[in-house]
Amino acid sequence: MSIIAAFVVIMLAILAIWLLSSVVGSLLGAVIAVVTWAVIGWLTGKLVDRDGKGFGWLTNIGLGLTGGIVGSFVLRLIGLNWVSNLWLVGSIVAGVIGALIVVWVARLLTGGRALR
Repeated sequence: MSIIAAFVVIMLAILAIWLLSSVVGSLLGAVIAVVTWAVIGWLTGKLVDRDGKGFGWLTNIGLGLTGGIVGSFVLRLIGLNWVSNLWLVGSIVAGVIGALIVVWVARLLTGGRALR
């Protein structure tokens, strides 16, 4: 095998490893995000649900996602956007704050029947 062929094989192997790690990293990031959203929704469900049972796993994920968006927006509005930059802990704090706001507004609009 010539030096050029060996170099090409090594470069292709490095490229394949890099692509594989990007795909696995993205997939792992998505799984971590969904689990984080579910935890945020579960925490919010425990805080505001009258029975203390939460709202179900799918609603918890949706509530966590919406809460993360709303919480980040609210923190940015009041000048505390650095809180959501604290990686996982900041995301959970922003998500819980936002999810509490979402549940509160939903209950105001529906007379307490929200998320059931």
